[in-house]
Amino acid sequence: MPKLLYVVLELEEWNNRGTCYFCSNKAVCQIRTRNEITEKIVANDKACESCREKLDNNELPKCERCGRLQTESDFDFASNKYICDCIRYNEDIDEKELPVLPVERRQTAFYERQINSLREELTATEEELEIEREEVTKFQEKSEEWSKRQKQELLDRIKELEAENKRLKDLTPQELLDEIKRLKEEVEQLKEQNKQVAQVEIKSSKRPFLLFGKKS
Repeated sequence: MPKLLYVVLELEEWNNRGTCYFCSNKAVCQIRTRNEITEKIVANDKACESCREKLDNNELPKCERCGRLQTESDFDFASNKYICDCIRYNEDIDEKELPVLPVERRQTAFYERQINSLREELTATEEELEIEREEVTKFQEKSEEWSKRQKQELLDRIKELEAENKRLKDLTPQELLDEIKRLKEEVEQLKEQNKQVAQVEIKSSKRPFLLFGKKS
């Protein structure tokens, strides 16, 4: 199968009328198909915005024999299938094609190659941007979840403190003194526990190492 180049060109003002060759909607662009080796134009189709997107997504029907895009005019209702020009005119697609010489190269073909290259680069950049957007969205969602969780934890803590504050306010002076005494005793108990743990750790660190030697 010949290697073809599909270039999307905006329609000139004098040529902006007409319908899409693939679906009959209003045409907004031109799809020029060239043979990459000979640079000969093998098709020149008009397309609507939807069909241009289909071309970008490789969804437009193509001839399996020569690679041309298949238009509505190529569809044969009798056989219920597309009949390409390469079949109608019995083209020899296996014929060896000679590359175009530099002196024969047309400037329009050169610019079309540049346009196609830039379009591919643009598509790749858009795909990378879409991936970046997805990553940013995921990060924002995680940040929102973390923020909500932190906010809820703070609200719960505030409620606990408010409840504790209310409980202390409801205590009588004697109950308040008893509460303070109880808290002091708990603090002293914690200090004593920490002291005992520290002493155990010091004793463990001072334990002598056993030296093993040869039997005499």
